[in-house]
Amino acid sequence: MLILAILTVVFSDSGKTQPLFIPADAFRNPRAYELSRGAVEDYLRDMNQIAEARAMLEDKQPCATVEPQPAGEVDGSGTIVEVTSGWNADRRYVTSLARVKLKSGDEVLMEFLFGTMTLGRVTWCSGTERLKEGDTITFSAVKSATTPAHLICVSLPDHHGRNE
Repeated sequence: MLILAILTVVFSDSGKTQPLFIPADAFRNPRAYELSRGAVEDYLRDMNQIAEARAMLEDKQPCATVEPQPAGEVDGSGTIVEVTSGWNADRRYVTSLARVKLKSGDEVLMEFLFGTMTLGRVTWCSGTERLKEGDTITFSAVKSATTPAHLICVSLPDHHGRNE
């Protein structure tokens, strides 16, 4: 759980002023993540605007869809050590962030462009994939330009029959 505590402080924009990934638990306990209640309310307002826009487009899908991603530049495999879902404030959708131990033994921070989080009676989700600690994955990813550097998974060709 240490990864969760540092993400809102470290995983931020280039000016280190605004977190880009807000774990689901931060909405329930903002002080533990060094967020003000006002910041959390701003994120919730943004999330509600996204939901309203989807409703106006008569989007009946239970989860938002993420636009197609470019081909990966890093291919590999490993085991998920820790995973959490949260709000990607930059891209404006729910995403999952995981610590993955590669077959080489190195660990990387990896963002998956899907995730599910429940806040009160509302469930926010992107995609239908479900990953958990201990899952072994083969992936294709691109390198991020954020701080800290991490990988953004663009396909999981062997996970639950998904083949992109």
